[in-house]
Amino acid sequence: MQGLHLTAALSGCSKNLPLMTDVDNLRRTCLDLVTASGLTVVGDLFHAFPGLNDGETGGITGTVLLAESHLALHTWPEQQAVTLDVYVCNF
Repeated sequence: MQGLHLTAALSGCSKNLPLMTDVDNLRRTCLDLVTASGLTVVGDLFHAFPGLNDGETGGITGTVLLAESHLALHTWPEQQAVTLDVYVCNF
């Protein structure tokens, strides 16, 4: 089987970016980018976590199930970090 597996552990990300804490924005962006890439969305689940302190928004864990495999990501605004995992089996 030929596939492409991309992983990234990103640091120094701006914690003020809407994609770090706005679950609806991140979900919409991921689905739009996956579709624009010609991949087929089968389902998705995104979860927003509460912030560590009052008044703060927390990070997000999101997955997009693809006919071709998956996309998974996690944001940590308090650590200015993002992890990303994308696998496409029909590359």
